[in-house]
Amino acid sequence: MKLFTFCALLMLYSTVTFSQQIKGRIIDTKSGEPVAFATIQYNEDKGVISNMEGYFAVASEDLKSESVLTFSFMGYQTQELTVNKLQEQNNIVRLVEAVNQLSTVYVTNRLPNVDSILARVNRNLSKNYRMTNAQHTLFSRETSYFKATNLEVDVEKSSGFNKKQLAASNSQFKDLTNYIVNNPPTQTFTDILIDLYLKPDYNAKMNVRQATKLKDQKNSLSMEFIQEKVTDIVLQHLDTSKTYKLKTGWFKIQDSMSLKKNKKIKKDTLDPKFLELKNSAINRHKDYLFQNEDLMDFVKDTNGYTYELENISTIDDQLVYIVKFEPNKSRAKFTGRLYIADTDYAILKMDYSFAEGKLGQKLNLKLLLGVKYAENINKGTVIYKKNFDTDSYYPYYINHESGQYVYAHRPFKFTENSDNTKNKVSFDLKIEGTEIEKFEWMSLQFKSSDEATYNNIAETNKFNYIILKQYDPSLWKDYTIMEPLDELKKFKVED
Repeated sequence: MKLFTFCALLMLYSTVTFSQQIKGRIIDTKSGEPVAFATIQYNEDKGVISNMEGYFAVASEDLKSESVLTFSFMGYQTQELTVNKLQEQNNIVRLVEAVNQLSTVYVTNRLPNVDSILARVNRNLSKNYRMTNAQHTLFSRETSYFKATNLEVDVEKSSGFNKKQLAASNSQFKDLTNYIVNNPPTQTFTDILIDLYLKPDYNAKMNVRQATKLKDQKNSLSMEFIQEKVTDIVLQHLDTSKTYKLKTGWFKIQDSMSLKKNKKIKKDTLDPKFLELKNSAINRHKDYLFQNEDLMDFVKDTNGYTYELENISTIDDQLVYIVKFEPNKSRAKFTGRLYIADTDYAILKMDYSFAEGKLGQKLNLKLLLGVKYAENINKGTVIYKKNFDTDSYYPYYINHESGQYVYAHRPFKFTENSDNTKNKVSFDLKIEGTEIEKFEWMSLQFKSSDEATYNNIAETNKFNYIILKQYDPSLWKDYTIMEPLDELKKFKVED
């Protein structure tokens, strides 16, 4: 009886252990520093990537103790470990740097010309990067926040309100602006796992496996939050049973604006957030398969940049040219590095960011309309992987951050539509700050597909977020996803 009980407990323990995840960390063997964005391959078409702190996690449902994990990264020797061996090493993987190839592989007169390398990259671009019938399992993690550096709201005139009441409202605005400017921005974290079925013409079908959202609803410092709080204070001066003319600056916006909240009419249409997510997934494929001329012009617009062959490295036993680029014309904006395969001149990886003093899209109507906008952050890392069935590459991992400086200064005037009275409310709004958006994208599984498979896929057309107050790893224990960074693990919504 005791033996039976012991065996039963042992089997239960084994089941629990292998229904969880195998976690680990990848570090440089010399420095002990984490190796970010290293690839962990555990199946022919399945893998994951280490986060910026070097951590990774693999769902163990497809793994056994003797299963082999392959760890690779540019400039390091590829390493293979069984699950058992990894656990013997306390789940630490120590990568060893590969030998510098620049001085040993090429003699000086055989060193490839950087202009020739870029010409071959562009010549092979349509062959190396094209959309084919494919099935992706994709994981994305997004975070965003707005950091206000200045917010001023002042009620200048309100019919029916005395000076004391106006002062009370302005005091409310002052408290709000002090809170918003002096408190750190609150981030929103969104994790989504989807199956995406793509066709060469960029038509697609999608199903959402799981989606979570971590957001402090009460203390969010988004533009929507600020607008809502300002509106609440302004509405103290307006009669919601009346209609108003609304004018801002020189422009009349509306002749008969009602302040009553309209009831939402239910329609049997596609879920808007489902469509938004699906379109985003399709557009990112277009962008990172070099269909967007402006996004990565440092590849196609070679006349706008200066290129330098900085080094030659290796990954998975193939030579890789490391090409550094800098803008040399006013239209060029980026600086960074391209990692180009010696075999087919495909870009395997790229790091890019705005060069010093460069801006992206901008609009300056500060004097005329009181509005200014400038894209001041645009940086990222993209890693590509080859699908040997189609002999082409797909975006395997994307890490991107964008930032926009926003300034708006507008006066608003509400005038009541009434024959007997001309009640008015005037107030002045000035806001200035930076909106930051970050996203990570990981192709966890990629398979070639066909027309029949695509036609048999049925879309769900809707999904709901699981709303969280803090990160819950148990929700993802059965999936292989990117390990979260400390900022996400430590984030918690206070009651």
